Amino acid sequence: MTAYGAVNSLRNTLDYILHSSHSSLVGSSPYILHSPLQDILEKLDSTSTSKSRKKVNALDGRIKYLIWEFEDILESLLYQQILSQVEDEGIMKEGACGFQGLLESLPSQPQIVRNFNMARIMNESHVTSLMERLKEMEEEYVYEVDNMPEDDDEDESISTRSGNKPKMIGLSNTFQHLKEQVMKNEYEHYIFAVVGTAGIGKTALAETLFDDPDILGHFEHRAWVTVGRKSQSDDVLRSILTQMSGITQGKKCLVVLDDVWEGQTLKSLMISLSNMLDASIHILVTTRDSNVFFSRSFLYTIFVPFLNEEESKELLCEKVFGEKECPFQLDKAVTKIAKKCEGLPLTIVTVADILSKSHNTDPKYWDDVAEMRNSVFTDAYNEISKVLFPSYDYLPQYLKMPFLYLGVFPPDYDIPLSKITNMLSTEGWFHRGSVWECLDELCTRNLALSNHSTGHISYAIPKIKTCRLHSSWRYVCRGEAQKNKFYHVFKKLVDGLEDDVEGQRCLCLENNLLFGIKEFCTSVRLNCASSARSLLFYGPYHQYPIPVGDDFKLLGKLDVLNQRLYTFPTKILTLVLLKYLAVTCNGELPTTISKLFNLRVLIVHPHSNIRICRAPSSVPIQIWDMKELEHIEILGKSLVAPSHSACLEILSTLVGVHANTCTILELSRKVPCIRKFGVQIELTPYDEHDDLINCFGCVSTLESLKTLKCGITNPVVKYDYAFPSSSMMFPSGLRKLHLSGMGFPWEYMDVIGSLPYLKVLKLRAYAFLGSKWEARDRSFQKLEFLLIEDSDLVQWKPSSGSFPELRHLSMKHCYKLEEIHWLSHCTCGGNIELVNWNPKALNCAELLQPCPMTWVDVTATYSFDEKPITIMFTRYGSKEETWKDVDEDFFRVGVVLSLGLCLYELDSFIVLLLLVSWGLPH
Repeated sequence: MTAYGAVNSLRNTLDYILHSSHSSLVGSSPYILHSPLQDILEKLDSTSTSKSRKKVNALDGRIKYLIWEFEDILESLLYQQILSQVEDEGIMKEGACGFQGLLESLPSQPQIVRNFNMARIMNESHVTSLMERLKEMEEEYVYEVDNMPEDDDEDESISTRSGNKPKMIGLSNTFQHLKEQVMKNEYEHYIFAVVGTAGIGKTALAETLFDDPDILGHFEHRAWVTVGRKSQSDDVLRSILTQMSGITQGKKCLVVLDDVWEGQTLKSLMISLSNMLDASIHILVTTRDSNVFFSRSFLYTIFVPFLNEEESKELLCEKVFGEKECPFQLDKAVTKIAKKCEGLPLTIVTVADILSKSHNTDPKYWDDVAEMRNSVFTDAYNEISKVLFPSYDYLPQYLKMPFLYLGVFPPDYDIPLSKITNMLSTEGWFHRGSVWECLDELCTRNLALSNHSTGHISYAIPKIKTCRLHSSWRYVCRGEAQKNKFYHVFKKLVDGLEDDVEGQRCLCLENNLLFGIKEFCTSVRLNCASSARSLLFYGPYHQYPIPVGDDFKLLGKLDVLNQRLYTFPTKILTLVLLKYLAVTCNGELPTTISKLFNLRVLIVHPHSNIRICRAPSSVPIQIWDMKELEHIEILGKSLVAPSHSACLEILSTLVGVHANTCTILELSRKVPCIRKFGVQIELTPYDEHDDLINCFGCVSTLESLKTLKCGITNPVVKYDYAFPSSSMMFPSGLRKLHLSGMGFPWEYMDVIGSLPYLKVLKLRAYAFLGSKWEARDRSFQKLEFLLIEDSDLVQWKPSSGSFPELRHLSMKHCYKLEEIHWLSHCTCGGNIELVNWNPKALNCAELLQPCPMTWVDVTATYSFDEKPITIMFTRYGSKEETWKDVDEDFFRVGVVLSLGLCLYELDSFIVLLLLVSWGLPH
């Protein structure tokens, strides 16, 4: 489980020392880098899900603690050596004393600490002892993996249906869609995959389909087998043939394989059934993991969505009250309870079972459940964990630690991909390029929810911009992480006094005030001062400063973005092993920030309630001496390039900083490997706005740049740019471009449209001016995502052959917009989003004609009324226009639109009368 992550972390630490300009390794320590332990741990991935992993997991824990013990010694001595090196080199300032003297004497230049070597900071016996003990455990691990017993869980044996026919609540659209596909498919052999996380209703959906009268009439033979983790393909085949007694030659057969875990089982069954049955066989497979399918040919996949709030409440009431109505005095609490289940039927049913058995109708009891003030949800999560845990336990080794790490983030938080990437990379588990692949696989396995996990495939990009965990999975992750000393989440005072706090590697606060309580701080420091590597303040934003934990000397990660600091806490600068630092502070960054020469990620945000009417302060020039920096995100401060030759050669992200048209060129020369560049350009009344064109010319020299975000701090609308559009240049490899406040004419867009790899284009705050944008022929060949927000655009007219890959078009606050188009040559479906729309634009969307056999989903949101209105409909491209899932509100509002009435111009009382008269929500 966590040994794999511990091995990678230790390797990262040793590799850093080995290649760093600040230190060096001698002796046998580098040989740890070549230990085969990682490959040995990966042997577990090739074992069957039918095997018990209890002994292997216990041994995994022993290996982890051994590695952590060695890493603790290594980093403790390294920390001490950095401080003692100051005195050895005799650079302690004369007369300096106390903390400030120590701070000022810390080396900021690499050459001062370059002569570290492992012989000085670690006794060779430590390394020898580690290697010997690891060797013994490697042999034991190989033996245990090769001799894993079968799991003795009786509930996992092969079975047929129980005969119960549970009522399916919700999923009606999903069911109808699946039924149509199963019945109309004429291929001789075909697989239908029903995919979703554990407990989402895959089996209920399959059972409803299996017993449907139309299905019974369509298929002459049917068979149902619950496969599970332990079933062998021969046993499953035998059960299928038993249920299909009689002649099957030329007949239509439906086989349901419920809860399939292994791809090899499915592959063997397909081959056997094809050879043994001369029939038309449709196989319906339910699975948690879409990776079990060995081929995408003859495969139709449907993803089971979560229930909405109304369906969740209906299911909860049906399980608790049966045929009776929900008591009026409990309705509000029931609504909250259903919402907290987050649409997962397994959670709803489990909570309902506990509520039903309590026989308690006291409203206070139900209110306590809704606010999680009693044990009902905890008891439910404990039961649910037994169902969910195997999905985690049988994950590949390289996915377990990232998955557990997702649980550290607070509930209802969409975790940005960039944040996960930075945090996991600084832990040493991954190189940056592989983090996205891991998150994508976790979403594919239905363990994490991406930003587009809506129950159907989304073709809009970015494919994964944010992700999150369902509350049931978060409970599993946090329980496993706490047990394995990976991290501990603190919500209340008593959490810091528990026995299992000792030795935790990561401390996460969901109540930031806890660090202001002496009793809590004393307990946590006593138990975790020597072990903690991460301190994360993830509670609600707190605007008054509290201590931030500078006593944890071995911290590698400190995140206090949710904690306002009046001034930058200089004590942080003694945490010389920090690799990740995120703070919210309006004060100046100290020039001594360069003392944190191990820092890879530096994030500084201002307190949002403060706006200073003067030029922004500058980032200290000493930041250019921090050679390990890979990510800089400093909002609201100017960054000036140094006059000397210093540059940040491995910096890949620089966002949020301010610059002017004169400094952009120098900045671009100092970051040769930048991949993501975001800058706010300050214009003064004396600046020539045409200088903006020259800025892009400077940036165009950055060959490695993939994402460019550029905004004007104080835009001035201008309609007479003197330079031709050909003067504007961008890096040819650009994938994402965000512009705001430029005020360029739409003719300049031809340059952007010629970028060969551009996939995402976001235009905000009058980035371009003019009433008509007519894209050039065959422009924007790779663009998939287009956003236009706050624009005076009236007509968007893509020409022939342009935007062939467009999947998502978003128009927000474009009040003059009247005409939009969806290209008839787009061969894949897509969606259009309108926010606070002009009614004429919605009328235009109503008449769109997509390419045959494709569709366009249209969502229009209008928020100026007291209660927002959302209209959703789909346009299908076919000869006989088919409308499905069209919101009834669309037709009613259409009456208003056809009369030429703009809702945002009507008196609110008239609007209210119209809504009431047509039965719209108001």
